[in-house]
Formats: sequence, C-alpha cells, structure tokens
Amino acid sequence: MAAAGSVRLHTGQRMPTVGLGTWLSNGAAMKAGIDIGYRHIDCAQNYENEDELGEVLEQEISEGKITREEMFITSKLSPVAFAPEDVRKETEKSLKRLRTVYIDLFLMHFPVSLSNEGLEADPPLRWPAYRDGTLKATFIDHMATWREMEKLVDDGLVKALGLSNFTEEQTLRIYNEARIKPANVQIEIHVWLPQYDLVEFCLKRGISVTAYSPLGSPGRPAFINMGPVTPALLDEPLLKEIADRHDKTPAQVVLRNLIQRGLIVVPKSVTPERLRENLKVWDFELNQEEMEEIKSLNKELRLFAFWMLGKHNFSHPFFPWPELADQCKVNPTPNEPIKYSGREDTSN
Repeated sequence: MAAAGSVRLHTGQRMPTVGLGTWLSNGAAMKAGIDIGYRHIDCAQNYENEDELGEVLEQEISEGKITREEMFITSKLSPVAFAPEDVRKETEKSLKRLRTVYIDLFLMHFPVSLSNEGLEADPPLRWPAYRDGTLKATFIDHMATWREMEKLVDDGLVKALGLSNFTEEQTLRIYNEARIKPANVQIEIHVWLPQYDLVEFCLKRGISVTAYSPLGSPGRPAFINMGPVTPALLDEPLLKEIADRHDKTPAQVVLRNLIQRGLIVVPKSVTPERLRENLKVWDFELNQEEMEEIKSLNKELRLFAFWMLGKHNFSHPFFPWPELADQCKVNPTPNEPIKYSGREDTSN
C-alpha cells in the first residue's frame, strides 16, 4: 500500500496529504508506518524521538525500501531554541539526529519561547521550569527567530518553513514581514475544533494547513497536562452512523472530512492495523449533506490547551489563547519539583 494524494506548497514541494504523527511514538511504529506506505512523517525536537526516526530512515534507505527524496520529513524548532543564536545549531543537531542533510518542512513549534538554560545538557532540557512548576518563558520576537530560519532555507538545510499553534494575528505578522513566507501552519483540528476561520485565512494566502490530533488524540494520557480529559471523539454516534453508510470506520470518516476540506492530516498510531486503516481514505467520498452533519459536532473544544505551561504563562503576550486561563487545571504546589521529559529543575 502506498499513500495517495498530496498538497503542493508554494515552494513547489509536494507534501503528502496523510502523514504519520509521532508524538509519544517510537521507532517501531515509524518503521511500520514507512513499510505500510507512509511517506510523510511529522516529528519535532520536543518529541525527543528524532534520533529514532533517523535510525529508521537510514535503515529503510540502506535496504532499498525508500529513497530520501520520496520522504517528506517535518520537524519543529523547540521553543527553548528560539533565540537567534540557537536556531542554526539546534537545527544542525536535528539534522544529525535525523541522519539527513535537509528537513522538508521546519516549523516554529509554539508562539511562547522558553529559557535556553538547559539547551546544552544531554539530553537537552526541553521544559525548563521553576520549582513551582511554572515554565520559564522568555520574550523573543517571532521575527527574530524567523529571520534565522530563513537563512536555513538559503543554505539548503531546510526546504520550507512554517508555524505551529500560532494564531491568525501572529501568522499574519510573519506573512507580512517575512522574506520567505510560511508554507504551512500546523494546528489542532478535529470535528470538535474545526477552526474554519483560521483555515480559510491560511488557504486564501497560499499557506497549507496541517491538522494535528485529527482523531481527537485518543491515546493522549491525562498526566501530560495538555488539556481537558474527555470521552473519545471517535465514539460520537453520528460518526459511527456515517461510517456504517460507507462501510468505513469513524476514524476514516474523520480523516476524509478533513481531507475534503483541503487539509493535510497527521494521525498518530503505533498499531499496524490502524496505520493501514488511516491510509484507506481515498476510495470513498462524503457527500455535502454528510459534511454539513459533521459540522454540527463542533464544540470549539481545544484538547491541547498546553496547561503544562502553568496559569502564569497564559498571560504571556505571545500565549495564543489567553481566554483559556480559567480552564487551566494545572496548579503546581509551591516548592514541589515538577518533572518534564524525565528531568527536573530545582532552581528557585
């Protein structure tokens, strides 16, 4: 089986419409995905598994199963690396981990930059926090970071640039001021959070849109403190009803809905059967009535509200959704060390 369908970026690149998300994933799932037919892999410095993907890519290429040219690799610059002096060296580290000479698409991962105090540690400290658990945010101008990322394109280290979790206003500023325009914006999109306005804003400007967590992130563990814990999105009765009409699964219906909206999707799975299922979305089509029915499921419910930043940082001028502060459930106990990525900060 091979993935079908792609979106042409303004750079001229073809970005496969269905990619494999790798947050909380592993090398075995990545290898299985490539063997099944995925040619678009979405990773990030903060996922801390670029090295696993690099090993898989190297093995698959050496065995003649794929070529580097047919793969589309997306990665994301960590917020701890937004300082202009860190951008290139951290990108070069990603290239080394990924065992490639270029990244197809490189995104700024989140609008709020974080302290780089643990960047040189091994492994690097991706979530620098005070003892009360509040992350150590900084105030780096997005354009200062972006201009350094543009140099990566000039030098061939990166083919295209983009943003993740940025608002319309933040995206517009970069679009207006950038020498190299964003080619892609990656945001949380699913039937509970369709983001119609932001999608339209991007597509009108030739910016492609990738939907992360398109299935509602059913495997998202509660302890991650990313956002509200909810019942499974895929258990929505309407999705099951539509799926039965087409002899498909609710997951396939959800993905097909987003694809018909012109979006790129990066569902994550570590199960070969589901990896295959998520690619089988090209042999059916939802009619207009079904697309309208799915619209009725909109709850404006953000599952990834990034609560782990702590309420204090919801007032940061670059935090994208300050209106969610009252919903934040993260209330660290003073003087209690909070662990992130297996490390802990004991500073005051």
